[in-house]
Amino acid sequence: MATLAVDGVEIYYEEHGQGEPLLLVHGAAASGRWFGDLIPQLARSYRVIVPDLRGLGRSQRVAPLTRPQIWIQDLWRLLDELGLDRVDLAGVSLGSRVVGRMALDNPSRVRTLTVDAPIIGLSTSGNTSLNTVFTEVDPDGAQAREWQSLHGDDWRTAVDFYAKTRIGPQFQEFFTLRPHLADLAVPTLVCRGDLDDPIHPVDDAFIWHKQAPRTELYIAPGLTQSSVMLERSERFVAEFAAFQARYLAATTA
Repeated sequence: MATLAVDGVEIYYEEHGQGEPLLLVHGAAASGRWFGDLIPQLARSYRVIVPDLRGLGRSQRVAPLTRPQIWIQDLWRLLDELGLDRVDLAGVSLGSRVVGRMALDNPSRVRTLTVDAPIIGLSTSGNTSLNTVFTEVDPDGAQAREWQSLHGDDWRTAVDFYAKTRIGPQFQEFFTLRPHLADLAVPTLVCRGDLDDPIHPVDDAFIWHKQAPRTELYIAPGLTQSSVMLERSERFVAEFAAFQARYLAATTA
């Protein structure tokens, strides 16, 4: 557990395990706590770096972002601070958009890319669903309890920060990856559960796989929700290890 000061803002992160460095990025209005027992499973083979994005989790609270690039800059600064020139990137939901953007902006520093429950651009129905999630919160409900576990007692501040950040047109434009998928040339694993939902359409996984080169696709069967990382962590670890083994074999052949 540690923090890194970036332009006066404290960014929280954790490191677990040893091996090839793997940056693991959480989803919307969440934190690194979201990953639960996935982290120790991955840490058996990798050096897992788990940040809380600026404004969320255990990172410092800030005003809504006016420049969506700030999150990307924070993460590269963190990797620079750790002396890591080249890393594996993995993200879920919003995190898939973040790591996808990182790979677009700086592909020479990305060894492999893994996106789980990917979002290539927010649909109208998905946007409506998220507006409801972030604005109609039962303070005694399960969602409020989850957010408290992810952010702490000031969870409302963190969730409000994300709700106001995500509605900015610059935010959605910057993190809309669909027009740029053909430029994502790093080896990529796309993961998705087999149950559709408006926020993480199954079609987004297929489109990413079809349009981006050097991409593998894994759809978890058996009525799995959108995220394989969160719903089937052991299955995800097995698929990720197999993907890494194929990448290593291809680069050493």
